[in-house]
Amino acid sequence: MPEKHTENHVIQISDLTKNFQMGDTVVHALKGISFDLAHGEYMSIMGTSGSGKSTLLNILGCLDVPSSGQYILDGLPVAKMNDNQLSAVRRKKIGFIFQSFNLLGQLSVLENISVPLFYQGWTEKDSRARSKELAEMVGLGHRLTHRPTELSGGQCQRVAIARALANEPALIFADEPTGNLDSATGREIMQILDELASQGRSIILVTHERDVAEHARRIIHLIDGLIDSDERR
Repeated sequence: MPEKHTENHVIQISDLTKNFQMGDTVVHALKGISFDLAHGEYMSIMGTSGSGKSTLLNILGCLDVPSSGQYILDGLPVAKMNDNQLSAVRRKKIGFIFQSFNLLGQLSVLENISVPLFYQGWTEKDSRARSKELAEMVGLGHRLTHRPTELSGGQCQRVAIARALANEPALIFADEPTGNLDSATGREIMQILDELASQGRSIILVTHERDVAEHARRIIHLIDGLIDSDERR
């Protein structure tokens, strides 16, 4: 691929396949997926159970590798990396926002936000300052010492968003970010993601809800391991 093309995109995948051996049967979860994601683009991925959505997200999030094909993440060829290399890429390049928040129950708001910075070797002083800034940005500056059990679901998701931003990632994955929230709280979380997108963040939103997907400016719909549609809005 031309170098200038790589520089203009945070994600490039070409003819990506993923096969799983299930007993005597080979399951073709992805059957040749290709697309690019430009820097600053806000995209959603939709698909029912069995569509290949989770498999694709595991590969895009550097949690798994494809059986074949090419994947360039922010200029790095990651398709053939080993587990240690993928882990390093995740720490530096990706911020994750999960449906179940994935916060550490024994840690405070400030400490949960600081986790990615700890693994990058930040000093405690700098880490606290950065985490406090992010907590204030998501409206939790007054809850720094509270633990997840003392927060509402919406507040937990705000902590997760702040944590995802801590390492200034090249790409943010939001996997069903409103799935465990009531509709009003879900709208508040989507407003935060929309604001991040307006600031030029690269975001991939994974959801099965059309109204949530429509917050993005581009919607990819998967069916049976293939892209059924790629809609730009």
